[in-house]
Amino acid sequence: MSGESDVLLEHGRRIPIEDLEDRFETETAMVASDELTTSPIQLFTGRDDAEVYEVETETGDTITATPDHPFQTPAGMRPLEELSEGDEVRLQPFRGVPDEEPEEFTVLSEADFSDANSQLVRALDDRGLLPLKSTDDAFNRLLKLVGFHTGDGAIGSGGQTWFYGEPADLESIQDDIEAIGFTPSKIYERDRSHEIDGKRFETTEYSVRANSKAFQNVLLALGAPDGRKIESNFTTPWFFDRLPNWQKALYAAAYFGAEMNAPAAQHDKNLYCPKVSQTRVVDVADAGEEFMADLAAFLSDLGIETNEIERFETDSSADRETIRLRLGIKNDSENLIRFFSSVGFRYNHEKRRKAVKALQYLKTKAAVIDHRATIAREAKAMADGGTPAGDIKSEFDINERFIERSIWGGRSGRPRPPAEFPGFDEYCETISVGDDYAVSTRIRSIELVDEEHSVYDIGVAHDAHNFIADGFVVSNCGVRMMRTNLTYDDLKGREEELVDSLFANIPSGLGGGGVVEAGVDTVDEILARGVDWALENGHAVEDDLRHCEDEGMREGADPSKVSQKAKDRGKNQIGSLGSGNHFLEVQRVTDVFDDEVGDAFGLEEDQIVVLIHCGSRGLGHQTCNDYLRKIEKQHQGLLNQLPDKELAAAPAGSQLAEDYYAAMNAAINFAWVNRQLIMHRTREVFERVFDRSWEAMEMDLLYDVAHNIAKKETHDVDGEDRELFVHRKGATRAFPAGHPEVPKAYRDVGQPVIIPGSMGAGSYVLRGGENSMDLTFGSTAHGAGRLMSRTQAKDEFWGGDVQDQLEEQDQIYVKAQSGATVAEEAPGVYKDVDEVVRISDELGIGDKVARTFPVCNIKG
Repeated sequence: MSGESDVLLEHGRRIPIEDLEDRFETETAMVASDELTTSPIQLFTGRDDAEVYEVETETGDTITATPDHPFQTPAGMRPLEELSEGDEVRLQPFRGVPDEEPEEFTVLSEADFSDANSQLVRALDDRGLLPLKSTDDAFNRLLKLVGFHTGDGAIGSGGQTWFYGEPADLESIQDDIEAIGFTPSKIYERDRSHEIDGKRFETTEYSVRANSKAFQNVLLALGAPDGRKIESNFTTPWFFDRLPNWQKALYAAAYFGAEMNAPAAQHDKNLYCPKVSQTRVVDVADAGEEFMADLAAFLSDLGIETNEIERFETDSSADRETIRLRLGIKNDSENLIRFFSSVGFRYNHEKRRKAVKALQYLKTKAAVIDHRATIAREAKAMADGGTPAGDIKSEFDINERFIERSIWGGRSGRPRPPAEFPGFDEYCETISVGDDYAVSTRIRSIELVDEEHSVYDIGVAHDAHNFIADGFVVSNCGVRMMRTNLTYDDLKGREEELVDSLFANIPSGLGGGGVVEAGVDTVDEILARGVDWALENGHAVEDDLRHCEDEGMREGADPSKVSQKAKDRGKNQIGSLGSGNHFLEVQRVTDVFDDEVGDAFGLEEDQIVVLIHCGSRGLGHQTCNDYLRKIEKQHQGLLNQLPDKELAAAPAGSQLAEDYYAAMNAAINFAWVNRQLIMHRTREVFERVFDRSWEAMEMDLLYDVAHNIAKKETHDVDGEDRELFVHRKGATRAFPAGHPEVPKAYRDVGQPVIIPGSMGAGSYVLRGGENSMDLTFGSTAHGAGRLMSRTQAKDEFWGGDVQDQLEEQDQIYVKAQSGATVAEEAPGVYKDVDEVVRISDELGIGDKVARTFPVCNIKG
């Protein structure tokens, strides 16, 4: 990420990521997991001359990041390169307060408890609370506890200190009490009756207490009110003015969590002014006003405007005259955004969730108004330049009356949102806020901003492996095997030379870079013709087509159904591996289990083969995203009935389904060409390393089979032949001997099936089993399958260690664009490929033919 990107740290602090370089080992970042939590920062990295893009959401949030930087989406972590306009990302709208180094001073010492007994002092000393410094972590927790207690707590007899709130909020209070060394009680519950204006109603009150005189004395010494608050002369704590704003925010936000009203609609599209109030007897009302003034001054330092402190007599029946004091946050939208995103509420989950909704609502409304203001300016400029009103109206997709008012009505100032813009209450029904206070929002734009930029990243210890920066929560394929007449002995001693040459000559990793430069017409040809284009342009031979599923070309492919954006992403990636689990691996055949089929496949023990696993790169991903957006718009009713939005689909027979199928077939053609060009380049590398032609080394394609695609096929269903869409997700085709769609070279023995394993375990070649058509629609597994997520893998493995271990123990040479990629694909990350294949073999859906073991591997 760009060095200016702010990282959210513990205690609501934010800091530019570049400033963490000299202190990351002592800092703790906020992590958006199942809930908002913390994690130590364990790693800081930086590099220069990086390509960076600015991402902007529909709510106006922006971040600058490299294409490989992961972002949290509703479907998990995905690198920026895989995201597009309209995709959803997860945001944590609370941004926090700029970090400052606190002035170090003693807040409490033994002298503050000179009247207390020695046992109390010893209890505080044992917990490391004496002396209590302004830089101690315990002090930060105590600031929150004192702030909340000032609003909704009570001092009881016998050392009892009470806090009142909802159960989830009291659990957070329990955690902080425990963190500073005391034992909180369980959460108590009791029913209470109230009467207001003659009406009685019942409520349930929840509370938690600490039964420690030491704890109670600390809170009182830090400024918690003693006795009845209405009669107390408490103000903000004596040290409040000496604190940096982020520590003041801990105290104030906890008080607001207890006392301030939650965000609420005032007049449909506007929000009420958030307020806090106190009632004091006249004798101590000035102290109350001083308390409010301190909070107002603190907020002003953060650029948050408040109303004048209100002071008015109450209509109280009490014996003593009382004064009501009230402080409100000005309800200007930008002002509320500053307040909710930097201070907000603590120890109140419901108010925090409502604040997130308010932030998203206000930012969305502001973005809509900005858009309308831009249209108004452009329309007025066009009218002033002589453009007819009718032409102006047709230029913009907006209400015609708005255009008329803009060019003739003398409109001034910012426009209002349109009538159809939802009110706040209506909007709140449509937005979901997680327990981590994160929300999903769509990407408006992704724009290249710099090709040579300094970027930074951090690593955290938490399982979620994410952190929050600038509010963002940031972290079609197939396989082909080429055989050779080389043996393992021919390769020994040249492993490093070969892997270095392959890595240098075959593009890999995120972003662009292919082995050919393609214009729009070339991309269209590839999409339409598949490997036939590669043959015509000297990147293939006739025999390559005969050993490829569908001879390397899907019928029904229509390039016009693929968006220009997808084509633009693909034109610079033709002949590249990509990243993740995609790889090129040189292997040796260690076992042949079926000599007859092995002979038909051209496999024998100790033979060198090459396995290529990759897909349609950014073009395929963009095509999928484009059609998912269309499905969401056209078939929302169907989607609402699905148990998971990831099952989104267009109904078979619909025009959208036909268009998507035509586009997918085109993307499949692109993927076949991609693998063909990689194989062609691999042949050239082998020619240089072994100083002989690829024909002399018999570097022939064994087979290319697609993964993760849908195909129209005819299958027997309840005794009747039916045409079906067979979607093989996490699966591959495994047609048996005799099936008419198996290439002629293998029709007598069955279709080759290639199942990649891990870098340390090797792979298998199977043939389609005789039971596959009856049991699995002619399918079997397409790989070993992961045991753990990429995030967990990077937590448990270090890329350099994995590379060293593979080379030292197994003589496997691995090169990759980053250590993180190696860690994600470590052998321990995958299931036992032997067991996966055993099950396939026993079921008769894919029969074992041969096993291979890695020699060298290149990855993105």
